[in-house]
Amino acid sequence: MGRPATGTIETYVLGDGSRAFRLRIRIKGKRERVVLHERPGCICGCGGGWDETRARTELGNIQACVRAGVWERPSPPSTLIDTEDEVPSYSAYASWWLQAKVDGVIGKKPISPNTKADYEWRLGYSIRLFADTPVDEIDRRMALSLKAHLLKESREQREALEAEAELRDEFGNKVTPLGFASIKKILDTFASVLDEAIEDEHREDNPARSRRMHIEVPKPTRTFLEMDELAALLDAAHDQDAPLPDIAGIVLKSGSSAEKVARLAALGKRPKQISKELSLSSSTITHHLRSLKIGLGREYAGRRVVCELLGRCGLRVSELCDLKIGRVRLHDPDGARLRIVDAKTKAGERIVKVSPEVVEIIIEHIDRLRRAEMPTGPDDYLVPNTRGRRSSRQRLGKIVAKAARLASERLVARGLAPLPNTTPHTLRRTYISIALVANEFDLKWVMNQVGHADSTMTMDVYAQLQQRVDRQHGANFDRLVRKARRQLAGMATAA
Repeated sequence: MGRPATGTIETYVLGDGSRAFRLRIRIKGKRERVVLHERPGCICGCGGGWDETRARTELGNIQACVRAGVWERPSPPSTLIDTEDEVPSYSAYASWWLQAKVDGVIGKKPISPNTKADYEWRLGYSIRLFADTPVDEIDRRMALSLKAHLLKESREQREALEAEAELRDEFGNKVTPLGFASIKKILDTFASVLDEAIEDEHREDNPARSRRMHIEVPKPTRTFLEMDELAALLDAAHDQDAPLPDIAGIVLKSGSSAEKVARLAALGKRPKQISKELSLSSSTITHHLRSLKIGLGREYAGRRVVCELLGRCGLRVSELCDLKIGRVRLHDPDGARLRIVDAKTKAGERIVKVSPEVVEIIIEHIDRLRRAEMPTGPDDYLVPNTRGRRSSRQRLGKIVAKAARLASERLVARGLAPLPNTTPHTLRRTYISIALVANEFDLKWVMNQVGHADSTMTMDVYAQLQQRVDRQHGANFDRLVRKARRQLAGMATAA
């Protein structure tokens, strides 16, 4: 164990007559130096305006941070960009812009890690094209070439995929061509970077705001499922979850390896876990499972609980990814509820009420996780991936899509229409539609449940609900005509 943090202060006078205070700190045997300047507005990262009293106080604060394990060496604020040239390159300036967004220097507030990752993805395209180009040399022709490149690449990839070519990116993942919405996001972020370059007087115009740079994004058709369609989807998700094997009808010799394998499989253990617990090879476990006709390769994924929480609680898919077991209150005297971290809520979180049926589904889900020896502590994720870590939005989106395909196949086999394009957001809108009906169109209550800062989306679903109700008007009209016809027939008989 290293020696505790100790420190001293040295004061010396600079060439301009101002003082500087050198803090010398020994951290775990390593010597660190931090310089604090007296001159105001210092750009080294200390901020300036220091005197001896404040410097000694800062030394104590640094030592406290070192003991807590959270001290980091001061760095220049993101309002400054360190470059040898008078005008920075686009790559350097875009990197500074992103850090300024993270720090909240640009914008109304600091951006979240998820938003940062999204911006990094957007900036990647423009940085690859303009990496070393000085930010003041990007003209309209160059800006338009970015748009042309994105459209051309997307078109070529789509044509190749339609010809059944298997395209991969540098990470080995399947290539998904950019859509118009993604291209617009990339161009808008590129334009935002050049807007700040104008603010910093690196250039006078923004070629990314040219009329030719505009791109129209088709408005997506957003819908929600009917109640019977939601029921079909939930049933399909339930059937897709790997069921616990039923070994009641299997006769096995007591104490045999096959009997032990069957018993552990019935508890929800995975083949690898069974192999480890019984000290048998994986091939032996596979042999016994096949002999017992117990399915392989279908590990429990929590498909039902994913679709239930999206469709019957109205969670955003990112909220479900982030939800931890400690925030699930199933036996609270005030009723079962979920505590959801929500940046749009003043308190930083919102309470989502959970119905009794969903409570039972969550309890069963946590039991399945425990049987499979997945982490189920308060700080563990309610819907983890196969490694027990946070699931991605893409993974949950695939779970919903697969359940929707199975539900559609079943509906078509019964002579009914398949489900519309169904995504996690479709299920969120479905919840809003059912919650509005179930709660007699209490807009405020529904908005609180789903965490809407304004009523735009809620009212949009409400309007679609009204249109669906309007479909009954034609049937009502027909019923009135039939009634009048019967009355007419009765009058003719009486005459």
